Amino acid sequence: MKRLNRLVALYRRVSHPDTIFIYQMGKVGSTSLEHSIPHAMHVHAFYSGNHTCPIRQQGLAGNGLRYFFKRTMQELEYCVMRWAFRKRAKTKIVTLVREPLKRNISMFFHDLDSYLFAYYTGFGQVNSAPKTTREQHVDVLKACFLETFPHTYPLHWFDNEFYRMTGIDIFAHPFDKQKGQGVVQSEKYEVLVLNMNKLSENTELLSEFTGVNVDLCNSNVGDNKWYAELYSRFNADDPAFATLKQQFTDSKYFKHFY
Repeated sequence: MKRLNRLVALYRRVSHPDTIFIYQMGKVGSTSLEHSIPHAMHVHAFYSGNHTCPIRQQGLAGNGLRYFFKRTMQELEYCVMRWAFRKRAKTKIVTLVREPLKRNISMFFHDLDSYLFAYYTGFGQVNSAPKTTREQHVDVLKACFLETFPHTYPLHWFDNEFYRMTGIDIFAHPFDKQKGQGVVQSEKYEVLVLNMNKLSENTELLSEFTGVNVDLCNSNVGDNKWYAELYSRFNADDPAFATLKQQFTDSKYFKHFY
């Protein structure tokens, strides 16, 4: 009965006409935005294949028969969300972008336990053998980040997730790089695209778009987490990340938004 009630509550929240969707790839300032906008709903994915951390999703499902039951429930929740979302007559969406390497570093630390588990056990890894637990120095984190994290996720999120759900090709619409803003309108959707680093400069636009007075509050900040010291030692300009950074710079995503 609890599971049924949960699905009903999820359907009602997604389908409620006042709900504004903070629909984004994660670690782009969305939690702060959600807490600043009444009736906001924070969504990373409507499809399980686009989960921000597949290792965690798989781990939460458990093992054996429990795995199949839990995964079925997970998929059912996604189905309910998609059904409710598509039944809406009109929908307002706020989505955000962030420099991909910085976003990935932030997301890596957010799910650090999952990636370390994968690094040392080989769980969910195709081309990586388990590492010995005797390797405990700080550089292990860099190796773990480079080897186990899905680095192309932010580059393809708008194609694999956003376009699939809304039918909107975000790259086909102009984005003001200087102001860090873009607006897309279709028959069913109104979409506000914002650069995370320019949120404070766009509060007036946010307020106009959402119809409420938006007063941004900082939430889910990495500097306040238990891993803050380690997080501060991860620098996007580290030479170890040079190849990765070049891959991002050459991407369609980076060229469109930056």
